[in-house]
Amino acid sequence: MNKKVFAIGAAVLLATGAAQAEFKAFKVNGETVSVATQKAIYDRLVASGQPAGEQLERNVKNSLIQRTVLLQEAKKAKIENNPDVKFQIDEARKTILIQGLAQEWARKNPVSEQELRKAYDQEKAAYGDTEYQVRHILVKTEDQAKNLISRLKKGSDFGKLAQEFSEDTASKAQGGLLGWIVPATVVPSFGATFSALKAGELAQEPVRTQFGFHVVKLEAKRKAQLFPSYDQRKGFLRTAIANQKNDARFQEILKKAEIR
Repeated sequence: MNKKVFAIGAAVLLATGAAQAEFKAFKVNGETVSVATQKAIYDRLVASGQPAGEQLERNVKNSLIQRTVLLQEAKKAKIENNPDVKFQIDEARKTILIQGLAQEWARKNPVSEQELRKAYDQEKAAYGDTEYQVRHILVKTEDQAKNLISRLKKGSDFGKLAQEFSEDTASKAQGGLLGWIVPATVVPSFGATFSALKAGELAQEPVRTQFGFHVVKLEAKRKAQLFPSYDQRKGFLRTAIANQKNDARFQEILKKAEIR
């Protein structure tokens, strides 16, 4: 399958409306495009979330016209005889068969509600019960960091120092403010430092990470509020668990393969 040709058709499949599809076969340069072909594409798009209706029907027809004309031109040019094209078609066929195998196994082994709940609870536990509002200044050397800590202890403004010296371009404009974060989402040594501080407290020593040396201050802490709800997370978790189960199954199949 030529992925670029398919993409041309898929790109125009946008729709509004909600009527029942009523297709009729039509011809493009004498070649018939069947009702079955139109309906198969239409039904798949509706199943993926496209709004059903007359507009979607027209878009399906238009995309098939484009695809048919381009395929006719490819046939005239005997593109299928090109060795590179033959190889790509064979590789695409193999990929589609493997994807079909995964989809069929997933259909027969759906992710259970219990599995989804367990995964969500594990993620929520790892996120933690507390969120922290943190400021930091990232510099290249330990001496720079220690010098900044010394200046802060003498009363210098953290935000101004961050704007002047921080290497973290994402936070320096906000005076080093990272917003509300949790230890699980940052480098372990960095998370362990700010989670051990009291609100308003400055870490007495620089924190070293792969990015450099950090001067860290905890502004405030609060009960966790930002973790998504189960309903918000469920779709992502379903896909992730299904992929994990498929990968595990394929690894079992690979282990049984006889390699000589």
